[in-house]
Order: sequence, then structure tokens, then C-alpha cells
Amino acid sequence: MTENTQYSIPEKPKGEGDDAQEKRPCLIMIKGDFIGQVYELTGDVTLIGRSDEVDLVVSDVSISRRHAMIVNRVDGFHVSDLASTNGTFVNKSVVNSPHVLKEGDKLTLGNITFKFRYYDEDDTKYHLMLRNMAIKDGLTRVYNKRYLEEALEKEFDYNRRNLAGLGFILFDIDHFKEVNDTHGHPAGDYVLKHLAGLIEQEARGYDLFARYGGEEFAFMLRGGSLESAVALAERVRRTVERHVFEYEDLRLQVTISVGVAFWAGGDDLTRPNQLIDTADQQLYDAKQSGRNCVRFAEVLASGD
Repeated sequence: MTENTQYSIPEKPKGEGDDAQEKRPCLIMIKGDFIGQVYELTGDVTLIGRSDEVDLVVSDVSISRRHAMIVNRVDGFHVSDLASTNGTFVNKSVVNSPHVLKEGDKLTLGNITFKFRYYDEDDTKYHLMLRNMAIKDGLTRVYNKRYLEEALEKEFDYNRRNLAGLGFILFDIDHFKEVNDTHGHPAGDYVLKHLAGLIEQEARGYDLFARYGGEEFAFMLRGGSLESAVALAERVRRTVERHVFEYEDLRLQVTISVGVAFWAGGDDLTRPNQLIDTADQQLYDAKQSGRNCVRFAEVLASGD
């Protein structure tokens, strides 16, 4: 690969000066689980596929491990199919030989479609804002349930292949209805928002923390073990138990009940919901055991 990337840049609109932002080549997902996600083409060669060893990983069953390749040449970006199972298409036409991508072209790989565009920094920030609005919870600003379930689907497939271990933690606030009934919904919203901010700090960079619904929250943990997932759950439980939420002239304290499920990986499970169902059952057991505690289980094929 050469150090200096060369590509054709559309002419600047009239009236822009030399300090206009540089436009960079990008793929924007317009069909798939992560609609609105922007992927900049920063290298001379970009490999796209389902494998963890390519440059742009798309974890969809319709995508081959090494599906397509985009090469940056002097005359533009050329896309080629890498003998994929479901083919590569540009504007619905099959790609049998290297094809030059033009501004606005739609690139389809299996069930996933991207749009090829040249974006500047402001364009990218705008799409990032739209993307965040779609995947973040409006009140707590952590990830929402839809994004969590999409990500879990991908991690489930990854864990089946790589045996990395996958944990799922589900917790909710004990007697939260009493907070709303006694102090009002604004106080309840305050607790939810600040609890989310408090707990998000406990996540590792590659964990995913989300609001699952109402007063329920969830962690998805790649790697580790059942013991490490339980340790995180217990740490979160203690953090909440000790924290005081100061709202106006109120000092509020709450507790949480926590359910933990862990799956080592392999072919014994068939669907991510088995992990969620197990965590939910453990959460129920925690409630039945007096609340403010952690219950856990490893997910096995016999639980199907």
C-alpha cells in the first residue's frame, strides 16, 4: 500500500474557498441493521466481509467471509466481487469484473446495501447525529433495546464460531413504581437518567450497556467467564445501593435486582433469546429471593 491515498474529488461548489473541508470517500449503510452508519474508505484496499480479519466487517448471514474488495486507483474506486455466495451488485447490476464506483452508486452485498458518497467532516457528523438518535435512548442517552438486540445477534454468531464467551446481564430497579407514585415522574426520570450515567462507567470499552425498557437495563459482555460477569453484576448492584440521588430537596436511594446468563459458545444454542430468557429467569429469581441481589446461570443446550 502507498502512504498517500489518491482519489477523485468532486468539484467544490462555486463560492467555496480553498479552506473548504476536504471530502472523503465513504460507504453509508442504507439497508441493513446499522442504517446510517458511515464507513470511510481510508486505505488503498478495503476488504468487506463477515470474517473478523477483513477491513469492513458486516456480520450478516448473507455476507461471505471475504465478500468484496474496493481498490483505490488513480481513476477512482473499483469494486470487485471475491467469488461471494450471494454476489455483489452496483445499482442492481451484477459485478463480474472490477467496476468503478460513482457518487451516489448503491453497492449491494447480499442483503446489505451501501451508498457510495464523498463526505466532509460536517456531513459525517450529521449522519452520526442521526445514527445516535436511532440507536440511543432519548432519556438516558445509553443504547436502546433495538440496538442491543441487533448487536446481540451479531455477537451470538461470533461466539458460535470463536468460543469467546458471551454474557448477558439484566437488571431493574426495585420498587421503582413507588418512586414515581411518591415523588412524581420527574423524580423517577432523574433517577433513571443518573443511574444510567453511573452504571455506564462500569462497562469495559467493548461491553454494551443499554436501557432494555422502563426501569430495566442490560449489559452484553463479549469474552470473559460466568465468574467475571457475576463480578460485574455484583459491582453494579453495590454501586447503586450506595449511591444517593439528589433531586431538588430529595435524597433518594434505590436498589436493583440482577440476573446473569453466560454462554461459552459453540453450536449447542440456536438463538440469542435463549441467553435473554435465562437472564430474565435469573432476574425473576432475584426478585423472589428478596430483591437487591444477584442470581446467575450458565446457558446450556438442555435449556432450549
